Amino acid sequence: METMKVEAEELAEQHVPLEIVVAVQFQPVGKAYHFVAASELALAVDDWVVVETAQGLQVGQVAAVMPSQVCKNCGDETLRPVLRRASGLDMARRQHLQERGERAVTIIAEEIKALELKEVKPIEVEFTLDGEKAIVFCAGTLSGNDQNVLRRRLGPRLRCHVDLRVIGPRDHAKMLGGYGVCGEPLCCARFLDDFHTVSIRMAKDQSISMAPTDITGMCGRLRCCLAYEHQVYLDSAKDFPKRKSRVRTAEGIGRVIDWDALKAELVVEIPPDGPRRERKHYRFPVADVEVISGEETE
Repeated sequence: METMKVEAEELAEQHVPLEIVVAVQFQPVGKAYHFVAASELALAVDDWVVVETAQGLQVGQVAAVMPSQVCKNCGDETLRPVLRRASGLDMARRQHLQERGERAVTIIAEEIKALELKEVKPIEVEFTLDGEKAIVFCAGTLSGNDQNVLRRRLGPRLRCHVDLRVIGPRDHAKMLGGYGVCGEPLCCARFLDDFHTVSIRMAKDQSISMAPTDITGMCGRLRCCLAYEHQVYLDSAKDFPKRKSRVRTAEGIGRVIDWDALKAELVVEIPPDGPRRERKHYRFPVADVEVISGEETE
């Protein structure tokens, strides 16, 4: 942010006309979308604005303000405009539509039950500012035909056009909120505005237990936090012998079965072969271990 501020000041000194771009969020920890705003609006972070989206008019909160020349993530697409600051009437209408959305969830649940869609659950309903379109979020599995039938049944009951969206487990958890095993609010509901790929390899590289309760979150998917320190472990262990390598230690010949990257230690099983009950596990500093055979493929 400081870099953006410096670049903006430099552009101002050069008398380059600044076109203001704002990042707007429609949910407290939702993805931010970019819009172009007239400089006369003098928008600041946390201001509420009315914007034109692909769905219609919506009220959102400004998460960042920047000159278009220093907007790094705007892409080449034409940005939609910020129409105005949100007035008291706009905010009152937003509150009314939120309450209408809560009532709509009950209606949707009734229709889902009537259609016997047992694997589907309504999560949230968002209305555009004019109330003429409802964006319905459901969790579960819906065939294309079931979606069409449900959409047709919901239209008359919600008295508007219905856009039905089926979301995955991670988005479901993000909307519900809650606490992780660490005792902190869920990362997805607190600060993550987008989901990145998380793999079982990340857990293995950090020597984390493969027990499902240790690596999965409330959503039933791999925990997002597995990715936070992964690169640190990779950098720390880049010169370590791979798992299953045969090594010479002070206790004899053994086989690397794990490592502690942060302590720079290897967990070695000695002897490397024979009955499992006769093998013992030892920890050695990496510097005290010599690789004596080729590294086996995992």
